[in-house]
Amino acid sequence: MTKRWQIILLWSILVAGLVMHVIFWMNKKGMHYPDEIFQYIEPAFVKLRGFGWLPWEFDRGVRNWTLIAVYGGLMKIFMTFGAQGHWLHRLISLHNTILALAIVPACWRLGKLYGGELAGWTAAALAALYPPIVYFTPHPLSEVPAMVLSTWGLVLWLEGRGKEKAGELRYAFLAAVLLGLSVVMRFFSAMLLIVPCLDYAVRLVWRPRTALAFFLGALVPIAVLGISDWVTWGAPFHSAVEYFRYNILEWGNADHGVSPWSQYFLWSWQRVNWGFIVFAPFFILGLWRTRLLVLTAAFCLAVLSLIAHKEERFMVALTPLFLVTFAAGLAVAGGWLKDRLRYTVPAAVLSSAVLIATGGYGVSKLEWHWLGGYFDAQAWVGQQKDVTGCMFTGRIHLSGGATTINKNVPMDSYQSQLGRNPLFNYFIFPKDSTDARMAATRHWVEKARIDEMIVYQKPPPPR
Repeated sequence: MTKRWQIILLWSILVAGLVMHVIFWMNKKGMHYPDEIFQYIEPAFVKLRGFGWLPWEFDRGVRNWTLIAVYGGLMKIFMTFGAQGHWLHRLISLHNTILALAIVPACWRLGKLYGGELAGWTAAALAALYPPIVYFTPHPLSEVPAMVLSTWGLVLWLEGRGKEKAGELRYAFLAAVLLGLSVVMRFFSAMLLIVPCLDYAVRLVWRPRTALAFFLGALVPIAVLGISDWVTWGAPFHSAVEYFRYNILEWGNADHGVSPWSQYFLWSWQRVNWGFIVFAPFFILGLWRTRLLVLTAAFCLAVLSLIAHKEERFMVALTPLFLVTFAAGLAVAGGWLKDRLRYTVPAAVLSSAVLIATGGYGVSKLEWHWLGGYFDAQAWVGQQKDVTGCMFTGRIHLSGGATTINKNVPMDSYQSQLGRNPLFNYFIFPKDSTDARMAATRHWVEKARIDEMIVYQKPPPPR
């Protein structure tokens, strides 16, 4: 294939991926997990607007502010064009879903490295269209930028192993920068550095300059984290130390839910289901070719499985790596055939289509509109000129936060005694709930119905 047609095909895949990503973004409302607001959006909003609610992590300093600063910069840009309130959350989500497409050329290069043209295009198409990836990207979670950075870091590590001296040094340095920055975005990404670090450590014997370039590159993200924590928490690496202390030494992750060690395998089966009949044989065939990549992902998966608290989104960065192994397996099978193009191209298209279709069915069973009604109701309340306070059914970290209501008014979970305070004059309750029935008996005024939510206004006390 000529370079011109390669460019056309790559852009075609990227456009198809963009359409699918944007469709997913348009159809997803609310949140996937509270972290996307209260660890990233809300802290940035607090710095920009001066009000909001920060959870316990910011009392202890478990989080670093680097990704928050990135999102805050984007929010500042969006604000200059008139975006505000809930749209700041939505636009950061759109930014992430578009950013995720950066893994497409990375997977193309990994696939080409291990299986030639066909594996490269198969890996690129799956990276762009595979629903279990696309589902998680329209959220401002740390997993998305961490996935992009780590995938490209692995590309540079693995491609650099076959380069001449000058190229190998450059690739090693940049690989360390990107892999290290993925850790700054999400601390657990450090597990993806174990195998590359061991590889460069072994190469100290016969490639000392390459190993030195890698470890020099690591100083860049180390400096970013150290300076960021120094400026925000008053001590270099404060967030990393507290993260390790809380999650490992204190085993605090178990306080947020415990799952069996096999949970990630169960989720994988639920997403792809019978598509594994197609996926498994080619994946097994590609294992030896992609052994370093698989070893990197498998080590990370093993550690994830040993940690008590598990969430499906934690696997996002590993999924592209497994898809590359599948694509490499297709190339191995094609190598056994005499007329490869005649058989392997249709096989690649058909098997990829099966994975995309079964993956689409798998993610269709996930929650697409969790708390979306709450967020829309909060945004509506924020637009009312007479609002002085808002209460709602549920915990505050399951709301849209100050970012969504976009007004410096008190917000809290509904409590009967506190609700009597005249400062709280708007209430958001689920339809047919006990709270909604209570509001009706007190003759509070129903102001709006948004999805399954009812917004009530409490009449001002008589003078």
